[in-house]
Amino acid sequence: MGETRSGTDVPLLEMRGITKVFPGVVALDNVNLTVKQGEVHLLLGENGAGKSTLIKTIIGINKPEGGEIFWLGQLMKIHSLKDAYELGISVIYQELSNIPCLSIVENMYLGFEKRKNGLIDWKKQRVCARKALDRVGLSDIDVDTPMEKLGMGQRQLVEIAMAIDRKAKLIIMDEPTSSLGRSEIDFLMELMLELNREGVSILFITHKLDEAKRVGTRVTVLRNGKNSGATMSVKDVTEEDIIQMMVGRTLEEKYPKRKNVRIGKEILRCQGLCADKFDEISFAVKEGEMLGIFGLIGAGRTELVRAIFGADPLATGNLIFNGEEIEVKRPRDAIRQGVVLITENRKEEGLILIHNVIENGTIVPLEKFQNKLGFIDNKKRLAAIEEYGQELNLRPMQPEKLAMNFSGGNQQKIVIMKWLISGAKVFIFDEPTKGVDVGAKVEIYNIMNRLLENGASIIMVSSEIDEILGMSDRVMVMYEGKQTGIVKNDGSIGEEEILTLATGGTL
Repeated sequence: MGETRSGTDVPLLEMRGITKVFPGVVALDNVNLTVKQGEVHLLLGENGAGKSTLIKTIIGINKPEGGEIFWLGQLMKIHSLKDAYELGISVIYQELSNIPCLSIVENMYLGFEKRKNGLIDWKKQRVCARKALDRVGLSDIDVDTPMEKLGMGQRQLVEIAMAIDRKAKLIIMDEPTSSLGRSEIDFLMELMLELNREGVSILFITHKLDEAKRVGTRVTVLRNGKNSGATMSVKDVTEEDIIQMMVGRTLEEKYPKRKNVRIGKEILRCQGLCADKFDEISFAVKEGEMLGIFGLIGAGRTELVRAIFGADPLATGNLIFNGEEIEVKRPRDAIRQGVVLITENRKEEGLILIHNVIENGTIVPLEKFQNKLGFIDNKKRLAAIEEYGQELNLRPMQPEKLAMNFSGGNQQKIVIMKWLISGAKVFIFDEPTKGVDVGAKVEIYNIMNRLLENGASIIMVSSEIDEILGMSDRVMVMYEGKQTGIVKNDGSIGEEEILTLATGGTL
């Protein structure tokens, strides 16, 4: 088997010189990673840095061309996900892998059924599932509840319960907080630390550096498929240090300032908008202006912007575009007026994952690329994709590559590209930087600023208060479907005032 060591000081997982090559791309280049027993180890890097490839190598999905993997000091060959599970490795992905129509207990033991005399022992499975759910704070949830009936935070906790039930020694968490509210994030952070104290190691991948600093023990940073410096103790590095290691440069301004922006005439007004999840919402947005919309989970923000875009029905209310009332019953009506939505759920609603960048980027304004005979000019389509791809810093710049094979941040850029090419006037961004690394965030902010400089209007929904305050000209706050205030972001308000409105209070 090769080199063998023992003792509690022996690393749980050690990867030495891991190299993984895909056609035309060196995804991992001599990468080293060491996770100690009983630590929260941070794995950070920009989208496309190689984090997902490294995770897939750990669990046997990718077969590396070079390097060695040690588990508790023993050289290992992990050939499959089953091998990883048997060692005690569990993975909780950003896009959860459960089957919505099956119950909690069915999902927890799918492929790992507990059997008695050759038959599934449902009684034992329910008892074990109940114990694991209680452990993660889901005591009031019945184990026979279908997964589709649970909120995103509850589904995350079920996956953690699954890992606990399987006695995992290493839990890999890939962006586990990206879809969670503030209270759910706080609970998950405490649970991670509690598991850590019990000896469970956690490999934590996140783009939220405040969370990373809160729970992390040591940090490994990847950049362009390589180690960016040595693994360091979290207490010895600042967020600025980590950012520089991730992007190879300092980010002078986390939220870049706009230049030469003139707030112009009112372009879109919403009056008395009502639907199932919100009531009597009224606001306006002007040319060159960004209106931020903030609220806690369940406030109705996403439902509101989907209704404005025509994706969900409005019960009552008026939409006025450039001084004239418009009727929006479906997305096509909004797009025709120049109102577009960059959806929060980019994989299911923003992209056709099995199509390439060219097809995704030009699907809306396809008629722009017709020649005089009415045929589609594919050279013009490619030229447009290359132009906007360069502007958005799409990586890799491969127009023929399928959308499903890009990282999350680059998928978001493809969605934005689609609407940029369409020539829209009002851009609604729902969680524009969800699951996006710090370097790509600044790129997206710069894109938004350029839109405003060119006279567009932006409505931005965000769960991050600092993002709302860092980018918006005005902020509308919602609470349980109600509008609790619209405030000017002129430096006179801060997080405390925004949270007061977001919890139903008044200023």
